[in-house]
Amino acid sequence: MRVARPGDAKVCLRIVAEAARERPRTLSVLEDELWSPRVWRKHRRGWSRDGVSLVAEVDGQVVGQLSADRGMRRTSSHGAEFGITVAASARGAGVGRALLEALEEWARAHEIDRIALGVFPDNRRARALYESLGYDEEGVERAGVRFPEGDKDIVRMSKRLSRRADTRATMDASGETKEG
Repeated sequence: MRVARPGDAKVCLRIVAEAARERPRTLSVLEDELWSPRVWRKHRRGWSRDGVSLVAEVDGQVVGQLSADRGMRRTSSHGAEFGITVAASARGAGVGRALLEALEEWARAHEIDRIALGVFPDNRRARALYESLGYDEEGVERAGVRFPEGDKDIVRMSKRLSRRADTRATMDASGETKEG
């Protein structure tokens, strides 16, 4: 796990494009809406108070990515919304779990105590992962997205984090993992 670098743009976008082509759908993005590498770099975050962009590597290859944005208002700055995508070839190998654990490290380091996302009801693998990590279902956005083939609901899930420090491995400001 590490913080995404500008040079990760193309591989991260390939992972997202692969997922955007999957049926049943797992992402709420159409292929023609995918960012260019330049736009991806503009939205990429370091290990900052406002958000984080992470990648997972296996054998030196980026196989997953996660981006989180902190709430922008004082009333929502205790929370962050994230999106995650893992390459099909790396699913079931713990990549998603590792990215989410790194997200929690970032959240705790920045006094964020609520992390949330939307997931499609039929994405059972992802929902099982979130539930195993303590995410709770909050409700359903009926027809939350509209695809050419029709509307799709979105299940809202979130996890509350304790504010106490995590003593496991943490990432330093450069995004490298260190033992704590």
